[in-house]
Amino acid sequence: MSNAKRLIVVPEMLFVVVSATVFTLAKLHLAKPATSAGGATKLGDSYRGETVFSTTCAGCHGQAGNGGGVGPKLAGADITLAAAKAQIDNGGGVMPAKLVTGGREEDVLAYLSAILAPPSGSG
Repeated sequence: MSNAKRLIVVPEMLFVVVSATVFTLAKLHLAKPATSAGGATKLGDSYRGETVFSTTCAGCHGQAGNGGGVGPKLAGADITLAAAKAQIDNGGGVMPAKLVTGGREEDVLAYLSAILAPPSGSG
């Protein structure tokens, strides 16, 4: 193989292998947040949570969680509060971990409890 071909083919092959590895790992998402199986999620004040959500989360999840940004639509989503808490605590995708913590997190979870889909089996 000539030097010119080697200068083109080898980097292209490396790019394909590295890209395939990265996309495979992203698809498998080995760092998925673990959801806690037991225990209730502590909730704060829903009104304060709406305020925190509007200033901290709406840029990605849209106003009132109706979508429109890089984050998923949350309004009406079939997500448990434990899973939402795990996502907030651990991050994932483009969402950084611990974007809100402590009382602010509890307030956001209270707000999410009002906009997420009701838990299965209630009704």
